[in-house]
Amino acid sequence: MIYTESKTLEDTVILARQSRDKVERLISDFKPFIASIIQKRLGRYLEYGTDDELSIGLIAFNEAINAYDINKGKFLSFARLVITNRLIDYFRKQSKFKTLSLNTDEDCDDASIDLLDKKAVQQYAFDADIEDKKFEIIEYTKILKEWGISFTDLVKVSPRHENLRNEYINTAKLIAGNPELLNDVIRNKRLPIKELQKIIPLHRKKIERGRIYIIAMIVAIMNNFSFLDISCKGR
Repeated sequence: MIYTESKTLEDTVILARQSRDKVERLISDFKPFIASIIQKRLGRYLEYGTDDELSIGLIAFNEAINAYDINKGKFLSFARLVITNRLIDYFRKQSKFKTLSLNTDEDCDDASIDLLDKKAVQQYAFDADIEDKKFEIIEYTKILKEWGISFTDLVKVSPRHENLRNEYINTAKLIAGNPELLNDVIRNKRLPIKELQKIIPLHRKKIERGRIYIIAMIVAIMNNFSFLDISCKGR
């Protein structure tokens, strides 16, 4: 991936537009994401270099990169919608109105096309949240490696008790919102425990025990991952 712990995917998409090489690398990184969307819509396995639908997906993803702005929300959600719309356009132009969600082999009339559009949007909305979280976790795992943290280790150290978990998350939020502390964490890849003790009511040993979890939550906050603690609750 071309982004680091200091940049969100959304930041990276906007910066990538300055270089065609970066755009192409971003597209290459997200080929599995593109394929998963189209394969789910069509209900069959597809292969790059063989199936036209995947080529349409690559073009649509490139379009999404160029058209994206931060007001459009999460980039992956925006890209998914662009890919879905371009796939519908493709079937219209090719007169191959095989449904993406109706599962019929018959050609469609105008009414069916409208229904296809509605069904595609409904299916998109239904799947978007789940798929976003899945790809966020994939991104999260890769970024955590840059901090020397494996996702398996994170699950192991995740607090069992909600109160303690919330204390650690609040600590992470405090650090993420404090430029001086955040820069210290990014620079040294460790928690500034002495400084933290001055501003939060957590015992030093408790902070040390939660070090990995707190850092992981800081990474999640910096990258605007929406799931935050969802995947790490309990053991």
